[in-house]
Amino acid sequence: MIAPKPEPRIEITETQAEALPEAIVPDAPEPAATNWTKTAIDFGPVVGFGISFFIFRALKIGGTDATAPMIWATGVLVALSIIAFVAAMIIEKRVAWIPLVATLFAIPMGLMTIFFHDPIFIKVKVTVVFALIGSILGIAALMKKYPLKSMVGEALKLKESAWPKLTWMWVGFYIVMAIANEIVWRTQSDDVWVVWKMASAFGGPVLFTLLLMPFLMKNMLPETNPSAS
Repeated sequence: MIAPKPEPRIEITETQAEALPEAIVPDAPEPAATNWTKTAIDFGPVVGFGISFFIFRALKIGGTDATAPMIWATGVLVALSIIAFVAAMIIEKRVAWIPLVATLFAIPMGLMTIFFHDPIFIKVKVTVVFALIGSILGIAALMKKYPLKSMVGEALKLKESAWPKLTWMWVGFYIVMAIANEIVWRTQSDDVWVVWKMASAFGGPVLFTLLLMPFLMKNMLPETNPSAS
């Protein structure tokens, strides 16, 4: 009997950032060390930013300057973003395009936050990243190109008619997240916004993926069993 060939693997990450469609499908279980490495690379900058903000806040860094904890935490975010990006290329030999977009915006807008001593730049950065990713997916869909298929198509076998719909669903997700970020940072305190930033990075893609499950299951292609001899 001919042994079935293993299914090709594709890396699916739930990254940083600001919410990633790479989290649509969970990959097969991997060694704990590998999972911890990927988790640290993908979420390290966001976690480091949030933790450092509340530490600086508790230590009353900057005295009466209410913006100081956010400025210092932004410095941590910039440093960790660079480290995580380099680590992904060296250790994991991967460059996921959504974390790349987030990193490229985190560095200049983070530096502007520090230079001008104004947290608005790092807060708007989240909006810009969400809106940019949604725009990229939307423009690609109008051109009949579907980046999601190239990223997860080997692991997620869907009908061809499902990819345009799935892409536009993620476009809507990113636009909603961008609008939500604008509402939160404009109406809430820094403490609330930092919690929102961390929660949206972790919970946003996961929750949306769960909501997509009925659609994904409905449009899943039947598995093809290998012929036996």
